[in-house]
Amino acid sequence: MPRDLYTRTADEVAVDVKRIFGDEALVELKSSDLLRWVNAAQREVASSHKALRGRAFHDLVAGQSLYEIPSNSPVSQIQGVHVEGKPLRGVSFQSAQESILQDDPELKSEGEPKIWYEWDGDLYIYPASDKSLDDGMELFYIAYPQNLTSLSQALQVPDRFYNQIVDYVLAQAYRLDENWQATAYQDARFRDSMNRHLAQEDLVDVQFYPTKVVLPEDE
Repeated sequence: MPRDLYTRTADEVAVDVKRIFGDEALVELKSSDLLRWVNAAQREVASSHKALRGRAFHDLVAGQSLYEIPSNSPVSQIQGVHVEGKPLRGVSFQSAQESILQDDPELKSEGEPKIWYEWDGDLYIYPASDKSLDDGMELFYIAYPQNLTSLSQALQVPDRFYNQIVDYVLAQAYRLDENWQATAYQDARFRDSMNRHLAQEDLVDVQFYPTKVVLPEDE
């Protein structure tokens, strides 16, 4: 799949919504409302479609199994972990506990990590590495979009979701206006379009973008 483009701004969404809604003078629709709705729309798109995917590198620390993911990081859900370029096997928390309790109940094993699992958003690898290595661990993850603070900023979701952002924001504008028929229509447009995207995503891969996630122990 070609690289996603990120060229559209929240202001473009606002202009389209005001024009369709018929409030280009901002008599009813306030800029603060439009910005809040744009941010909500981005979160809805990202959570439903896993539209934002990223790759981050982190230092591997000898003897350390737990790698805390900061609450303000872009990581929503980890999809894969590589150590020194080798993929680890992802397992459920329950499976990991059962295996560790059976084979290494005192957690004394160190060496080449074999598995990874999550608990409460944090990452665990087992066994802990027996050596430290700068950028030795690579995370593949689904990302949260960052909230915009101004309508002049670029959207955090790809351009291919622009029409869905407009539909979502327009639905909120009609809801504020208590135009329930128009609200229902825009809600349906938004959901139908999102479902079509989901079907398409089964057929294509999404490009990963490298980023750097700073974990607490790096600070």
